[in-house]
Amino acid sequence: MGPMDRTDYLASLRRDGDLLLTAAASGLDRPVPTCPGWTCERLVAHIGRTHRWTAGWVATGESPDVEPAPSGDAVVAWARTGLDELVAAIDALDPDALVDTWLDRQPALFWARRMAVETALHRVDAESAADAITPVATDLAVDAVDELFEVVLTFSGTGELPRTGQTIHLHATDPDLAEVEGAGEWLITVATEGLSVTHEHAKGDLAIRGPVSDLLLLLWNRGGTDGLQIFGDESILADWRTHVTV
Repeated sequence: MGPMDRTDYLASLRRDGDLLLTAAASGLDRPVPTCPGWTCERLVAHIGRTHRWTAGWVATGESPDVEPAPSGDAVVAWARTGLDELVAAIDALDPDALVDTWLDRQPALFWARRMAVETALHRVDAESAADAITPVATDLAVDAVDELFEVVLTFSGTGELPRTGQTIHLHATDPDLAEVEGAGEWLITVATEGLSVTHEHAKGDLAIRGPVSDLLLLLWNRGGTDGLQIFGDESILADWRTHVTV
Protein backbone atom coordinates (compact mmCIF):
# COMPACT_ATOMS: atom_id res chain seq x y z
CA MET A 1 0.00 0.00 0.00
CA GLY A 2 1.69 3.17 -1.22
CA PRO A 3 1.20 6.80 -0.17
CA MET A 4 -2.03 8.51 -1.14
CA ASP A 5 -1.96 11.09 -3.92
CA ARG A 6 -4.32 13.91 -4.88
CA THR A 7 -6.54 11.60 -6.93
CA ASP A 8 -6.91 9.28 -3.93
CA TYR A 9 -7.69 12.13 -1.55
CA LEU A 10 -10.27 13.68 -3.86
CA ALA A 11 -11.96 10.32 -4.38
CA SER A 12 -12.11 9.85 -0.59
CA LEU A 13 -13.39 13.39 -0.09
CA ARG A 14 -16.16 12.91 -2.63
CA ARG A 15 -17.13 9.46 -1.34
CA ASP A 16 -17.23 10.39 2.34
CA GLY A 17 -18.89 13.71 1.62
CA ASP A 18 -21.71 11.99 -0.25
CA LEU A 19 -22.08 9.36 2.49
CA LEU A 20 -22.16 12.07 5.17
CA LEU A 21 -24.92 14.02 3.47
CA THR A 22 -26.97 10.91 2.73
CA ALA A 23 -26.72 9.71 6.33
CA ALA A 24 -27.56 13.12 7.80
CA ALA A 25 -30.43 13.85 5.42
CA SER A 26 -32.36 10.84 6.69
CA GLY A 27 -32.84 12.53 10.06
CA LEU A 28 -31.66 16.13 10.33
CA ASP A 29 -33.17 16.50 13.79
CA ARG A 30 -31.34 13.47 15.22
CA PRO A 31 -28.67 14.16 17.88
CA VAL A 32 -25.06 13.33 16.99
CA PRO A 33 -23.57 11.22 19.82
CA THR A 34 -19.97 11.92 18.79
CA CYS A 35 -20.59 15.69 18.81
CA PRO A 36 -22.55 16.31 22.04
CA GLY A 37 -25.14 19.05 21.66
CA TRP A 38 -25.22 18.86 17.86
CA THR A 39 -27.98 17.67 15.57
CA CYS A 40 -27.38 16.30 12.08
CA GLU A 41 -28.61 19.63 10.70
CA ARG A 42 -25.90 21.48 12.60
CA LEU A 43 -23.30 18.93 11.48
CA VAL A 44 -24.25 19.43 7.82
CA ALA A 45 -24.11 23.21 8.28
CA HIS A 46 -20.65 22.87 9.82
CA ILE A 47 -19.23 20.70 7.05
CA GLY A 48 -20.82 22.94 4.44
CA ARG A 49 -19.17 26.01 5.95
CA THR A 50 -15.85 24.18 6.28
CA HIS A 51 -15.88 23.08 2.65
CA ARG A 52 -16.91 26.50 1.37
CA TRP A 53 -14.38 28.32 3.53
CA THR A 54 -11.58 26.00 2.41
CA ALA A 55 -12.57 26.29 -1.25
CA GLY A 56 -12.38 30.08 -0.94
CA TRP A 57 -9.05 29.96 0.84
CA VAL A 58 -7.58 27.56 -1.72
CA ALA A 59 -8.74 29.81 -4.57
CA THR A 60 -7.57 33.12 -3.10
CA GLY A 61 -5.06 32.39 -0.30
CA GLU A 62 -7.17 34.48 2.07
CA SER A 63 -9.88 33.77 4.63
CA PRO A 64 -13.20 34.20 2.79
CA ASP A 65 -16.60 35.27 4.05
CA VAL A 66 -19.02 32.34 3.97
CA GLU A 67 -22.76 32.90 3.80
CA PRO A 68 -24.83 31.51 6.68
CA ALA A 69 -26.16 28.02 6.15
CA PRO A 70 -29.88 27.72 5.39
CA SER A 71 -32.06 25.85 7.85
CA GLY A 72 -34.05 22.70 7.35
CA ASP A 73 -33.81 20.41 4.35
CA ALA A 74 -32.20 23.14 2.21
CA VAL A 75 -28.95 22.79 4.17
CA VAL A 76 -28.20 19.46 2.47
CA ALA A 77 -28.20 20.87 -1.08
CA TRP A 78 -26.26 23.91 0.16
CA ALA A 79 -23.59 21.65 1.66
CA ARG A 80 -23.45 19.51 -1.47
CA THR A 81 -22.71 22.60 -3.54
CA GLY A 82 -19.91 23.42 -1.09
CA LEU A 83 -18.46 19.95 -1.56
CA ASP A 84 -18.50 20.43 -5.34
CA GLU A 85 -16.75 23.80 -4.97
CA LEU A 86 -14.08 22.31 -2.71
CA VAL A 87 -13.30 19.38 -5.00
CA ALA A 88 -13.01 21.75 -7.98
CA ALA A 89 -10.78 24.21 -6.09
CA ILE A 90 -8.37 21.52 -4.90
CA ASP A 91 -8.30 19.86 -8.32
CA ALA A 92 -7.31 23.20 -9.89
CA LEU A 93 -4.26 23.61 -7.65
CA ASP A 94 -0.79 23.11 -9.09
CA PRO A 95 0.24 19.89 -7.31
CA ASP A 96 3.86 21.08 -7.11
CA ALA A 97 3.01 24.48 -5.61
CA LEU A 98 3.47 25.69 -2.06
CA VAL A 99 0.30 27.23 -0.66
CA ASP A 100 -0.67 29.31 2.36
CA THR A 101 -2.40 27.39 5.15
CA TRP A 102 -3.11 27.96 8.83
CA LEU A 103 0.09 25.96 9.41
CA ASP A 104 2.32 28.29 7.37
CA ARG A 105 3.19 27.41 3.76
CA GLN A 106 2.71 23.77 2.82
CA PRO A 107 2.71 21.60 -0.30
CA ALA A 108 -0.59 21.86 -2.17
CA LEU A 109 -1.44 18.30 -1.10
CA PHE A 110 -2.04 19.67 2.42
CA TRP A 111 -5.59 20.74 1.62
CA ALA A 112 -6.58 17.55 -0.19
CA ARG A 113 -5.32 15.49 2.75
CA ARG A 114 -6.83 17.70 5.46
CA MET A 115 -10.25 17.85 3.88
CA ALA A 116 -10.34 14.10 3.10
CA VAL A 117 -9.60 13.32 6.74
CA GLU A 118 -11.97 15.98 8.10
CA THR A 119 -14.82 14.77 5.92
CA ALA A 120 -14.28 11.10 6.77
CA LEU A 121 -14.43 11.87 10.49
CA HIS A 122 -17.58 13.93 10.12
CA ARG A 123 -19.08 11.16 8.00
CA VAL A 124 -18.55 8.93 11.04
CA ASP A 125 -20.33 11.59 13.11
CA ALA A 126 -23.33 11.55 10.78
CA GLU A 127 -23.47 7.76 10.86
CA SER A 128 -23.23 7.72 14.65
CA ALA A 129 -26.61 9.45 14.75
CA ALA A 130 -28.14 6.32 13.23
CA ASP A 131 -25.86 3.96 15.18
CA ALA A 132 -24.51 2.65 11.87
CA ILE A 133 -20.83 3.66 11.73
CA THR A 134 -18.77 2.15 8.90
CA PRO A 135 -14.96 2.06 9.04
CA VAL A 136 -12.71 4.71 7.54
CA ALA A 137 -10.92 3.20 4.51
CA THR A 138 -7.64 1.56 5.53
CA ASP A 139 -5.32 3.71 3.39
CA LEU A 140 -6.95 6.94 4.54
CA ALA A 141 -7.10 5.83 8.19
CA VAL A 142 -3.35 5.09 8.25
CA ASP A 143 -2.63 8.46 6.69
CA ALA A 144 -5.07 10.16 9.07
CA VAL A 145 -3.24 8.82 12.13
CA ASP A 146 -0.04 10.30 10.71
CA GLU A 147 -1.83 13.57 9.93
CA LEU A 148 -3.11 13.84 13.48
CA PHE A 149 0.45 14.00 14.78
CA GLU A 150 2.04 15.83 11.85
CA VAL A 151 -0.61 18.52 11.38
CA VAL A 152 -3.56 18.66 13.76
CA LEU A 153 -1.82 18.36 17.13
CA THR A 154 1.05 20.53 15.89
CA PHE A 155 -1.55 23.28 15.52
CA SER A 156 -4.06 22.57 18.30
CA GLY A 157 -1.79 21.10 20.98
CA THR A 158 -2.63 18.45 23.57
CA GLY A 159 -4.20 20.53 26.32
CA GLU A 160 -3.20 19.51 29.83
CA LEU A 161 -2.08 16.01 28.83
CA PRO A 162 0.61 14.91 31.33
CA ARG A 163 4.04 14.79 29.69
CA THR A 164 6.25 12.45 31.66
CA GLY A 165 7.95 10.56 28.83
CA GLN A 166 5.19 7.93 28.70
CA THR A 167 4.99 5.88 25.51
CA ILE A 168 2.03 4.58 23.52
CA HIS A 169 2.39 1.85 20.91
CA LEU A 170 -0.36 1.56 18.32
CA HIS A 171 -0.49 -1.58 16.19
CA ALA A 172 -2.98 -1.81 13.33
CA THR A 173 -3.96 -5.41 12.67
CA ASP A 174 -5.44 -4.95 9.17
CA PRO A 175 -4.21 -7.75 6.86
CA ASP A 176 -3.29 -5.25 4.12
CA LEU A 177 -0.71 -3.65 6.43
CA ALA A 178 1.08 -6.82 7.52
CA GLU A 179 3.07 -7.05 4.28
CA VAL A 180 4.81 -3.67 4.71
CA GLU A 181 7.40 -3.31 7.47
CA GLY A 182 6.48 -0.54 9.90
CA ALA A 183 3.12 0.12 8.23
CA GLY A 184 0.35 0.56 10.74
CA GLU A 185 2.64 0.85 13.75
CA TRP A 186 3.31 4.01 15.73
CA LEU A 187 5.40 4.55 18.86
CA ILE A 188 4.34 7.84 20.46
CA THR A 189 6.49 9.40 23.18
CA VAL A 190 4.79 12.10 25.25
CA ALA A 191 7.76 14.11 26.49
CA THR A 192 8.06 17.50 28.16
CA GLU A 193 9.08 19.13 24.89
CA GLY A 194 6.15 17.58 22.98
CA LEU A 195 5.12 14.47 21.09
CA SER A 196 7.48 12.41 18.98
CA VAL A 197 6.34 9.61 16.71
CA THR A 198 8.22 6.79 15.02
CA HIS A 199 7.00 3.89 12.90
CA GLU A 200 8.31 0.78 14.59
CA HIS A 201 7.38 -2.35 16.47
CA ALA A 202 8.30 -1.56 20.06
CA LYS A 203 7.06 -1.98 23.60
CA GLY A 204 5.13 0.99 25.00
CA ASP A 205 3.88 1.80 28.48
CA LEU A 206 0.48 1.45 26.83
CA ALA A 207 -0.14 -0.75 23.79
CA ILE A 208 -3.32 -0.76 21.69
CA ARG A 209 -3.98 -3.28 18.89
CA GLY A 210 -6.86 -3.40 16.46
CA PRO A 211 -8.16 -2.26 13.06
CA VAL A 212 -6.62 1.03 12.01
CA SER A 213 -10.02 2.70 11.59
CA ASP A 214 -10.82 1.89 15.22
CA LEU A 215 -7.42 3.21 16.33
CA LEU A 216 -8.05 6.46 14.44
CA LEU A 217 -11.52 6.93 15.92
CA LEU A 218 -10.17 6.25 19.41
CA LEU A 219 -7.46 8.88 19.02
CA TRP A 220 -10.03 11.41 17.79
CA ASN A 221 -12.45 10.49 20.61
CA ARG A 222 -14.94 9.29 18.01
CA GLY A 223 -14.95 5.68 19.23
CA GLY A 224 -14.40 3.55 22.31
CA THR A 225 -12.27 0.51 23.02
CA ASP A 226 -14.66 -2.19 21.79
CA GLY A 227 -12.81 -4.46 19.38
CA LEU A 228 -9.40 -3.23 20.54
CA GLN A 229 -6.81 -5.05 22.64
CA ILE A 230 -5.25 -2.89 25.35
CA PHE A 231 -2.14 -3.75 27.34
CA GLY A 232 -0.22 -1.87 29.99
CA ASP A 233 -1.04 1.38 31.76
CA GLU A 234 -4.63 2.23 30.86
CA SER A 235 -4.44 5.52 32.79
CA ILE A 236 -2.44 6.88 29.84
CA LEU A 237 -5.41 6.28 27.57
CA ALA A 238 -7.76 7.85 30.11
CA ASP A 239 -5.55 10.96 30.19
CA TRP A 240 -5.53 11.13 26.38
CA ARG A 241 -9.31 10.90 26.17
CA THR A 242 -9.70 13.61 28.83
CA HIS A 243 -7.18 16.15 27.59
CA VAL A 244 -6.74 15.68 23.81
CA THR A 245 -9.99 17.06 22.44
CA VAL A 246 -9.88 17.07 18.65
